Amino acid sequence: MNPFLRLLIPMVFVLTPSFINQGNDLLRQHVIQQVKEAKKCFGCNLSRVNLSKANLQGIDLRSANLQGAKLKNANLRYANLEWADLRSVDLQGADLTGANLKNTLLTNADLQQANLQASNLQGTDFRNANLSYANLIKASKNSDIQSCHSVILCKTVMPNGIRTNGCNEPSKI
Repeated sequence: MNPFLRLLIPMVFVLTPSFINQGNDLLRQHVIQQVKEAKKCFGCNLSRVNLSKANLQGIDLRSANLQGAKLKNANLRYANLEWADLRSVDLQGADLTGANLKNTLLTNADLQQANLQASNLQGTDFRNANLSYANLIKASKNSDIQSCHSVILCKTVMPNGIRTNGCNEPSKI
């Protein structure tokens, strides 16, 4: 075998995954830019995307997969996130005022200091979510968030305007 080929073949196996990852990252960045501009992405896969501090006001992300995404301090006012998968998402300090979160999965989500004022929380799954210092005033819901033992509520403003006193740690179910 040619000595050049003997050196080239192992390099191809080592470098190919790196080139593929770079291509995927570029494609992903292009998709993210299109989502920001179009303000909609029905059913798209944006898992583990970093949209921290992004202005996504009024965006339509119905049925989107945002599992593990970083949306810290993002503007999601009046966003439509109905049926979206937001498991393990970082929404610390995010503004979700008037957002539609109907039937959304927010299990293991970090919603510390998030503003959910006047948002639609009907059918939303908050299991193991952290709602410490969050604002839920005037949010619509179909169940009592406080009765869900796995939700962390620490000085959270509830839909009725009453702030929870202390901090609870989720009990094991």
